[in-house]
Amino acid sequence: MSLRDRFMPGSAAAADPRAEARAAKLLAGKRGRTTIAPAPSAGKAVTAVLKPFLKEQGMGLNELKRRWPEVAGESFSRAAPEKLVAGVLTLKVPGALAPFLQQQTPLLMERLRVAGAKVKSIRIEQRTAAAPRPNVRKLGRALTPAEETALAQALDPVGDPSLKSALMRLGRAVKQG
Repeated sequence: MSLRDRFMPGSAAAADPRAEARAAKLLAGKRGRTTIAPAPSAGKAVTAVLKPFLKEQGMGLNELKRRWPEVAGESFSRAAPEKLVAGVLTLKVPGALAPFLQQQTPLLMERLRVAGAKVKSIRIEQRTAAAPRPNVRKLGRALTPAEETALAQALDPVGDPSLKSALMRLGRAVKQG
């Protein structure tokens, strides 16, 4: 006696053998496969949660700084956005330009609204522009005479004088650095 005969009632014993074969084939095809879908990516989940909040905020300060020349236009290009707190945009403006820009703030407000920034008012701070830092790196200590002669001796086999002087400068920079 088979297991089917033992556990199946007598009326179900007359089941269609082709249906049994199809069912067995379907079950065999499903074995070993995961039925749980993979988790969605974290970026999509975070975006779905934050999207309603971001619509209310509008463009942030970093985005505004990045797009400032195209959003503000040429007349405001020398001004720089510094802070955006509670809808108040603070601009750092070089000295003589501040009175002119103060008169043009309604135009700037309209441009910011069109760009998607949620700005209620603009505050202009008149400041002098910071001097750019020199791009000169301070050199370390000078080479001792012993180090200088050791470097020159290491470069004696080089025959080309221009290559030798370039390698000498490189060697000094490496030793000083």
